[in-house]
Amino acid sequence: MCSCNLYFKNELVMEDVIFVKKENNKIIAYDLFGEKKEFEGDIKIVDLNNNKIYIE
Repeated sequence: MCSCNLYFKNELVMEDVIFVKKENNKIIAYDLFGEKKEFEGDIKIVDLNNNKIYIE
């Protein structure tokens, strides 16, 4: 399984993220344990080679 770290404005805000979706102007992310977080913004970079997702 592949999980990523999620960065919001270049600050690490979530680890072990396994699901991310864009809904209107929100980014909704879930981690390996089912914790859900919502952020306002856009996905800027998905770097699967380094397991990082950047949103702003």
